[in-house]
Amino acid sequence: MPELTDVNYHRLLKRQIRKSLPPELAEHPDLQDFLLSVNQAYTEYQDDLVRVELILEQSSGELFKANRELSRIAAEKTEEAALTNKRLEEVVSSITEVLVQLDQSGNIIYMNKAWETITGYTVNECINRNWMDFFSDSEEEIGEMLSSELPTINATIKIFTAKRKEIWIGVSLTRQYLNNVLAGYIGTFSDVTERVSAEKKLKSYMRDLERINAELDQFAYVVSHDLKAPLRAINNLSEWIEEDISHLLEGDTLDQFKLLRGRVHRMESLINGILSYSRAGRIKTVKERFVINSLLDDLHETFNSKKPVRFVFDGNTETVLETEKITLTQILQNLISNGIKYNDKPEIEITVGWKEDDKKFEFYVADNGPGISPEFHERIFVIFQTLQARDEVESTGVGLAIVKKILDEKGGVIRIESQMKEGTKFIFTWPKSEVKEEEISLKNNPFQ
Repeated sequence: MPELTDVNYHRLLKRQIRKSLPPELAEHPDLQDFLLSVNQAYTEYQDDLVRVELILEQSSGELFKANRELSRIAAEKTEEAALTNKRLEEVVSSITEVLVQLDQSGNIIYMNKAWETITGYTVNECINRNWMDFFSDSEEEIGEMLSSELPTINATIKIFTAKRKEIWIGVSLTRQYLNNVLAGYIGTFSDVTERVSAEKKLKSYMRDLERINAELDQFAYVVSHDLKAPLRAINNLSEWIEEDISHLLEGDTLDQFKLLRGRVHRMESLINGILSYSRAGRIKTVKERFVINSLLDDLHETFNSKKPVRFVFDGNTETVLETEKITLTQILQNLISNGIKYNDKPEIEITVGWKEDDKKFEFYVADNGPGISPEFHERIFVIFQTLQARDEVESTGVGLAIVKKILDEKGGVIRIESQMKEGTKFIFTWPKSEVKEEEISLKNNPFQ
């Protein structure tokens, strides 16, 4: 049994043993075992405490590093958020449209700076005010707009700026719902004053254009009537004179009377051509649904010539069209008439062909005539332009000009394929749906 002093007790236990126990008790075997166990427990506790302190010291260091890293990340994210918010504010401020949010009663919750630019009212003085305070002159129109059941409501409404200047605002608002209950509106206000002004001008120009066209129609009719009256008189007088002095007329004098009446008929044809050209494409004809074979039959029976004429049809004769049959027939008649009138072959052959796609029909009229030189491919569509002298072939030079004008109005195009001495082929497109009126206006109106 070791002596008390020989055992390396824990320092606290050793002090208590010396202070409290007499030597005989301290040396008792049972107590000695107990004291050794207590000493072991003290030692283990001391080791555990050292390890815990070490762990706490390490954890504290790691927590400090983690906290410092989190602080750095938080600072970076805060800076990024501030930069993003600044950029967002700059973007919103640069938008020319007013971004607006209203509550269910129409009170303004949010507006961007574009409102100040457009109206002169500051955003701060408008927040929490009802938006209809600024559109008081259009309350009835706004009421009708809000009563609509559409999810997005649109209108063009007049407003007076802070300086009492009249402008027009394009309003687009989308209803916002929360649990199927109207929570408010979100949308945009945009300055459409220039557009409204342009539309008013356009309507004014269109009214003027319609009036001018009506006046031109009346003028063309009156002029043609007034011009044809003296021509008929000249024709009648020449016939009467010829009858009265027929026994004196012979040779060149008789030919000159015939030439005079020929010139009178040509002048009347020119006047009729001018009248037809002025009306081409502007007078609407009724749309019809028909099989193309019926149109071909009409064309076949229309033309007579001193030379034999053979027609060839290239296409499905059961093709169904729903369009202005009269206008389409007029185009084909003019092209076929040209192919017959100027044909230099002993037997005339006219081919009419067609095909279709989803948006249009494509027709062609080909002849076996003398052909047209490339430098004249554009010229022949100009009114009164003919390639042969009128003394050789009687022609007004109006037919192809009418064809071009009608196709321009309908949104079609025409082109020529021709080789000298091998005939001519006119190819044109005929839209299945007419060009929209606004597209025609944009194409033809120089004020837009």
